[in-house]
Amino acid sequence: MFKSVMLAVAMVFGLTAVGQAADFPSKPIQVVVPWNPGGGSDISARILGEGMKDILPQPLVVSNISGAMGLNGALQVLKSRPDGHTIIWEHPGNLAVSPTLAKSPFSWKDFDMVCMVAKSDSALVVNKKSPFNSAKEAFDYIKANPGKIRWSLAINGVSHFSYLAISESLGGLDAIVIPSPGDKNRIVSLLGDNSDITMVGYAAAEPYIKSGDLKLLAMVNTERSPYAPNVPTLMEQGINASYDYAYSVLVAKGTPEPAKKALAAAFKKASNDPKIVETLRAQCVTPYFKDAAEATRLWDELATGWGKLAVKYGLLETK
Repeated sequence: MFKSVMLAVAMVFGLTAVGQAADFPSKPIQVVVPWNPGGGSDISARILGEGMKDILPQPLVVSNISGAMGLNGALQVLKSRPDGHTIIWEHPGNLAVSPTLAKSPFSWKDFDMVCMVAKSDSALVVNKKSPFNSAKEAFDYIKANPGKIRWSLAINGVSHFSYLAISESLGGLDAIVIPSPGDKNRIVSLLGDNSDITMVGYAAAEPYIKSGDLKLLAMVNTERSPYAPNVPTLMEQGINASYDYAYSVLVAKGTPEPAKKALAAAFKKASNDPKIVETLRAQCVTPYFKDAAEATRLWDELATGWGKLAVKYGLLETK
C-alpha cells in the first residue's frame, strides 16, 4: 500500500514537472536589476530583454530595485515565488560578496544559479593630465611615494576588492582612499581632479578615453579585451588582479528544473543571436554563456578569493 501511494505521488510530481516545462513561462518574466538605470547591469539586461521577444513566448520586463549595495533587489527575488518568473540579473562581485560583508541573513548560495550570459570589461584609468602612461608607472610611483596618490573606489565593492588584489600582488600599496560608489561618480572625480586613479567598467569610461579626457593604463579583465586589443591586462603584467562583470541569472531556491532549463536554453540562444550580439557589442558587452555548473564554479572561486582578502584587510571578522 505504501509503495503504491509513493508511486502515485512520484507520478503526480512527474506530471507536474512536465506541465511546468510545457507551460513555462506562463506570464511575463520580471528581471530584477538591483541597481539604478543606466549602468552596465541595467543596459545589458534591457538589451537581452528586448532581443528575446522572439525567443520566449512571454516578455522579459526589467525592474530596477536599487539600494543596500544591491541587496534590496536580491531580497525581492529571494522572497519571490520559486517558479522562474522572477529572476535577478547580477554579477558575482556584488551578490557573492556584499551579503557577507553586510552581515545579511542570506547569501548568493540561497539562490539557484541558472546561467551566465554576458560579460563586460573593467579598466584602470587616470585623468589626461596624469603623468602616468602605464600601470607600472603608476604603481612604481605609489610605492615610492606612500600617501600621495588619491585612489577612488566603492567601499566593499568591486573597485575596492580590485584595489586590494592589486595591493596584495604588489606587496602593499599606500594610497589615499577616496570613497566613491558608482562608475560615473569615480569618473567625475577623476575629471574634476578630486582623485588620481580608479578602476571602472570599461563601457562607462570608453567615451572619455576616446575624447582624450581619460587615459587607459590597463585592462583589469581576466583576458585581453576585444574593445581595447592593444592594451595589456594587469594579469599579463604579472599582477594577480582581475575582474569581469559576468552577468548571471539566478532565481529563488527551489525553482523547478524545467523552468531553469527553459531559461538557460533561451539565454543561450540569445547569446548566439547575431542581432543581439551586435547590440551587446555596441555597448562593450561580450556574449559569454556558461551553464549553471560552470557559472557556480566561477562565482565560488571569486567569493573564496575575495573572502580571504576581506578577512586579511579587516573588512570581515572571523569567529
